[in-house]
Amino acid sequence: MKKIFYIPLLILGLFLTSCNDFGDTNIDPTVPADADLELVLPGLLAQSAFNEGNNACRVAGIVTQQFFGLDAQQLAYNTYVLGQDVMNNYWNFGLYAGVLRSCQVVIDKAAEEGRPIYGAIAQIIMANEYGKATAAFGDIPMSEAMQGTGNLTPSYDSQENVYAQIQSMLDEAISTLSDPDLAEDPQPSGDLIFGGDASLWVSTAKAMKARYMLHTAKRTGDYAGAAAMAADAIASNSMNPTFQFENTATANHSLAKFAIERPSTLGIDPRFAAMMDGDPRQSYYMFEDDAGWQWFDMASGGNTVWSQSAARIPLITYVEMLFIQAEAAARAGDGSDFLQKAMFASMELVGIAPADVDSSFVMSASSNGSLENVMTEAYKAYYGFNFHETWANWRRTGFPALTPTADASNGFNPSGAIPQRYLYAESEATTNRLNVEAAQNAQNGALLDVPVWAFE
Repeated sequence: MKKIFYIPLLILGLFLTSCNDFGDTNIDPTVPADADLELVLPGLLAQSAFNEGNNACRVAGIVTQQFFGLDAQQLAYNTYVLGQDVMNNYWNFGLYAGVLRSCQVVIDKAAEEGRPIYGAIAQIIMANEYGKATAAFGDIPMSEAMQGTGNLTPSYDSQENVYAQIQSMLDEAISTLSDPDLAEDPQPSGDLIFGGDASLWVSTAKAMKARYMLHTAKRTGDYAGAAAMAADAIASNSMNPTFQFENTATANHSLAKFAIERPSTLGIDPRFAAMMDGDPRQSYYMFEDDAGWQWFDMASGGNTVWSQSAARIPLITYVEMLFIQAEAAARAGDGSDFLQKAMFASMELVGIAPADVDSSFVMSASSNGSLENVMTEAYKAYYGFNFHETWANWRRTGFPALTPTADASNGFNPSGAIPQRYLYAESEATTNRLNVEAAQNAQNGALLDVPVWAFE
């Protein structure tokens, strides 16, 4: 893998320090309408990595019973009190006026300047961000989004159409990056993940195709196709698209930033800690003190693997590719071989040397090879960096078996079930009310307990 370069603090701070909502979801005053590609690309890569530990992911961690709220808003999240205000910052700054806007700037400018590799990288990031968003909300603006003042009230695409557009976007990026003439284009400055290596971005795009093929496989039945795509994608942990954060207040990872700014408000769910008992990854994920199981040590600045300020966060992984293949194999009869490979890769990902992996533990934990076995092990392996896919897996399969919080019914979640989606952001419901209402009506009200189309 190419050397990971640190992002300049000024650029990273521009994208990561603000918590303001921007009102109109198509305009971000901190993102210039015209800027050098070398300056915008680092910011969009940083924001994409930052989003892997943002509020949308932390709440997903609570919903799937890996995190547990201890104070402040997180207490309400334990009982599924997730109103329209909860995702305001993510929808605005993290998503539409954040990384998606930056991606669009790069795509447009790359086309104008004849620098296709920049545009292809931005397409891959954009596709992934849309994929995570539609999995969380269902129908979302896409076809009419990112038009700036040309359209401040975009209509909502159906989730089926969003996933189709994601696949088309990734196909286009793969085609661009596979063009032999691309070698004549200088490697892009500002690619802080792969240093402009087009082949590694092709592997990443294929991995994301596999991820979102799996999202829709309950509808299409094409688990084998998702597995085949995964097998042709990322082939080792060294090929993971990984972003290196810095141990500073303006350039640190979002999970660490949250823990430092909101200390003692979020802990490890005791049920998850019990599930990890005896697993060699437990000490890499959590530690126990007098207050219970914790994931961030304030004294050391975050001593667990995914909580460190200078964490190395992957956007997608070889581990996930193996679990996709394990799931397809499990549905066909037995996923134990791929499951073993996935577990060994997961151990390596958190820093356990292959020679130090307890093979007997892996063999015992993967001996069943059933869908439940695969999904339960994915649940463990994805902790800390892949909360959105843990939630997606549970909604698709029902595994691992999670028990809803008692007495958690409310106006947002009438049945009291474990949430199936997030509500549309309050700011969006205010500025784009008619389209939000149309989207809600098209999705049976789109309350928290209504499954999104792909996972019904």
